[in-house]
This record gives sequence, structure tokens and C-alpha cells, in this order.
Amino acid sequence: MIKVLMVDDNVEHIQLCSEFLPKDEFDLDAAYNGGQAIEKLKTREYDIVILDYKLPDINGIDLLRKVRPLGLEIPIVFVSAMDDADLSFEAMKEGACDYIVKTFQYYSKLRERIVENLETCKVR
Repeated sequence: MIKVLMVDDNVEHIQLCSEFLPKDEFDLDAAYNGGQAIEKLKTREYDIVILDYKLPDINGIDLLRKVRPLGLEIPIVFVSAMDDADLSFEAMKEGACDYIVKTFQYYSKLRERIVENLETCKVR
């Protein structure tokens, strides 16, 4: 079972992701802001984190900067509705393994992107 922490304030987005991730393969947990994400990461073990850029209390880049010092060796996949090369570069520079633009194809390809990142991501 792959334990996924999805950090996103959009409840509908999390529900859609849940529908596209097979329940027999994925255990999906949600954090709706950066504070919840930090607390969950400190108290639970996850195999991968899916991190949205726009959160109500912090942006995803700043949250990445707070998560990496925790010493967790798990891949973090950055997602955003913005197809922005500068944002993508910044996310990767801060330790994200992947940058995915939220499109409809995002949902249908989420499972394979998670598996791919679990296999190939080298956490710094």
C-alpha cells in the first residue's frame, strides 16, 4: 500500500484524485494547509507527498523549504494549475522531484506519475 499525503486546500481536487487512485494500491491522506501538512509529516509516515502551490497559509515553495529540514527522505511532487517554467525550476531547486500541471490529464495519469516518482526520485 502506497501512503500518499496530498497537500491541497481544494476538497474537490482531493476527491477527484481519490477516484483516480485505486483504493487497493493507495492510502490517500489529505492536509488542507501547510500547518496540517507539517504536523502530519512529523507524526505519520508517507511514501510520497503531492504538494499544491497555492495554499491558504503558505505557498508550496515556502512549504518545501520547511519540509526538507525535517530530514524526511520521501519524494515530493509539486503540482500547480500554472504552467510556469520559473515556478517549476524553483520547485525543483527546493527539492521537488517532479512538477505537474493540473489539467484533466493530470488526474488520469496521477497513478503512473506517483509510481514513476517512487521508482526514480532521488531525495537529497
